[in-house]
Amino acid sequence: MTLNCTPRYDRTGRVAGLVVVGRPVGELRRAYGELAAAHEELKRAQAQLVQSEKLASLGRLVAGVAHELNNPISFVLGNIHVLGKYLARVRRYLDAVHAGAGAADLAALREALAIDRALADLDSLLAGTVEGGERTRAIVEGLKRFAAPDREPEGEVDLGELLQRAAHWVARGTGTRMRVAFDLAGELRAWGSASALQQVAVNILANAADATAGVPAPRLDVTGRVARGLARITFHDNGPGIAPEHLARIFDPFFTTKPPGKGTGLGLSISYGIVERHGGRLEAANHPEGGAVFTLILPTAAARSRRSAAA
Repeated sequence: MTLNCTPRYDRTGRVAGLVVVGRPVGELRRAYGELAAAHEELKRAQAQLVQSEKLASLGRLVAGVAHELNNPISFVLGNIHVLGKYLARVRRYLDAVHAGAGAADLAALREALAIDRALADLDSLLAGTVEGGERTRAIVEGLKRFAAPDREPEGEVDLGELLQRAAHWVARGTGTRMRVAFDLAGELRAWGSASALQQVAVNILANAADATAGVPAPRLDVTGRVARGLARITFHDNGPGIAPEHLARIFDPFFTTKPPGKGTGLGLSISYGIVERHGGRLEAANHPEGGAVFTLILPTAAARSRRSAAA
């Protein structure tokens, strides 16, 4: 049994003694067990919520990504078609060689079939086919990393590459006219989950695309700097900005100013949690020159390495 002491006061308000209250240890253990189980259930529910929002984002981008896949696949198929025609010509020429055709006949056939030109094209056709295959593989791998549950091992994340890939996906997937201008300086490398941070970037960029949809010349300026072990990335759009009454609630779960069916209200809330889990901060404000500005602050991988070495 545990003992809790609470003060007993007299009529004047002075302490007159202590009242000893006992609580069975077994009851405390049961309460602790229930609390631990509730915490684990909450973590599972949070993971499911993050994954659901990630798949919802992927659904919005899938049309553009499908188009992005179509380009390298079409290139590969075109090259293979040409290689097939060249192979048929070479096979016909080799059949003549094995049949014992004379040198003059072989020379004429070689010229008629354009064998030399076909052989000269082989290297570029093969290189282009490999490049198209690698491009397709990279897109599929990126989709797998983005869609997969956040269980990948943590490591160095190139934020510059991640941001540009996210901007490309959002542009393809949403059909936005928004022009994204990058000004990234320094070693913008964080430590953490690439797929989780990719989700943050996609959410911020997609929100900017929605916010600037009614602007004649939509624009988003993405600036990245490193100082004192922190990577600071700002996203400044030229949309109408955030209403003052909404600023305090912008990261609240299910809060959205979009019409029904246009958003879940979870994107920024989940992004806030992901960034916080990575030891960083996500802030929202209105820019003095107009438009909204989101600031993503993350510890750099170098700073983490220095802290680990010092420990």
